[in-house]
Amino acid sequence: MMGWETVLSAAWTPRDGLALDSSDLPVVFADALGRVAHDLHVRQYNGSIAHIRWVAEYDDHTGVVFLLSDVTATGRAADGLGASGGGAALDADEEAIVASMAYLVQDQVARARIAWPWGDADGFMSPMLSDGIAVWADHRVGSRSRIGEL
Repeated sequence: MMGWETVLSAAWTPRDGLALDSSDLPVVFADALGRVAHDLHVRQYNGSIAHIRWVAEYDDHTGVVFLLSDVTATGRAADGLGASGGGAALDADEEAIVASMAYLVQDQVARARIAWPWGDADGFMSPMLSDGIAVWADHRVGSRSRIGEL
């Protein structure tokens, strides 16, 4: 029987950073989540993130890992676990995993009514792969910053 399996549990706060509770995934997934979590410290607009709880689920039918986020904005209730977008293949490289996670986390942060990461020229920066490297692209000014180094 095929189905979904929880393969990672983690949390993030501004004070403590990333806390990985458990992971049955290759280490590149934890490394990728650490890079995304690093960038959560900067460029928030229209509020701030107080807490994020993450659960990654593996779909053994497709071989894809989906990162679900439960974002709590400061002064508000948690929004509940959710994800909108695609996941990363279990055998993907770290850069592809980072880009996927960044997109999924950014979407859930936006659902909590916080813009992240906010670009230099206003507006969201977008996660993407550029020459095989996961970057935040600020399309308004044409700049790119490696995810994990904002």
